[in-house]
Amino acid sequence: MDNTKKTGRLKEKYFRIRDNLLWVLFWFLAVYIFVGGFFEAVFLSVLFGVFEDMPDSIYYIMDNYGYTIIGCIVLFLYCWLIRPDRYIWKSFLLPKKKPAGPADGSADIQDIRADYYGRSKNGFKALGIGLIIGFVTNFICIVCAMIHGDIFLYFESSAAQIPVMLFALLAVFIQASSEELWCRGYLYERLNVRYPIWVACLVNGVLFGVLHSFNEGASVLGIAEIAVCGVSYSLLRWYTGDLWTVMGMHTAWNYTQAFLFGLPNSGLVSEVSLFHLDASTAAANLVYDPAFGVEGALPAFIMDLAIGVIVLILASRSGRLGELKLKRDEAIDVWRQKL
Repeated sequence: MDNTKKTGRLKEKYFRIRDNLLWVLFWFLAVYIFVGGFFEAVFLSVLFGVFEDMPDSIYYIMDNYGYTIIGCIVLFLYCWLIRPDRYIWKSFLLPKKKPAGPADGSADIQDIRADYYGRSKNGFKALGIGLIIGFVTNFICIVCAMIHGDIFLYFESSAAQIPVMLFALLAVFIQASSEELWCRGYLYERLNVRYPIWVACLVNGVLFGVLHSFNEGASVLGIAEIAVCGVSYSLLRWYTGDLWTVMGMHTAWNYTQAFLFGLPNSGLVSEVSLFHLDASTAAANLVYDPAFGVEGALPAFIMDLAIGVIVLILASRSGRLGELKLKRDEAIDVWRQKL
């Protein structure tokens, strides 16, 4: 009996430490940057060693976008091997197929959590909506810069670029989805175990901005914009109950500015695109940042802020705003009562 109580106390202490904010952030960065980064570096070294004559455009795409598939694999394996996090592995991409079961607690808790975090009834539809939103918001920012006279774009492309552009779309989807799976997936859910949803959204966004502060050309406004983007995406992830929408938005945003219009994407300048930027005409101001692209300017900040505000308005009208004060299990209980 004493051993049982001792084991229970040790287990309780373990989870208390494990769910602490600082530990969650430390562990996230350790696995995301160091473990995932190590395997990504190995993957790239092997890939580039085998394909030494890889075209520059493909090399650029793999070096800056496609490699993150290794990070996705690391994340999925990690969530599968760590039993308390296995529900995350189950729920990343799975749409809801059936109710979680009776509200009397007889259903398996892992299935309940997976069902709750996979509430989207049509993931591919949500992905399509996200792609449209991501394209429209980025396009508006680009148009603002063009109208303001900060950039001049010219069209120069050929049919031979189509395979490369399609490969780039796949690579960008992998890169954007990897960031969403890690930040709006794993980190968001791990924080929400012990802290309210609003804390998970806020911390998620701030860290998302900090992670981009190491990009070339990063500015205070650019980091603030990306932080607001992270918060808004987290709110949207909470409100929709799935990752598909934000994955689509992130993909379309990056692909539109980098590969359709040839603008810097968080400091990265693509070597292949449909439109091209006359760099000599680019002007630095609150509407456009020559080094960081539209992400370092005010229109993008306003767009991402508007997304978060719209989510909060919709949540208020549907009577869900109070969910932001709830921890994960509390939110699940409220959701199950509505089934």
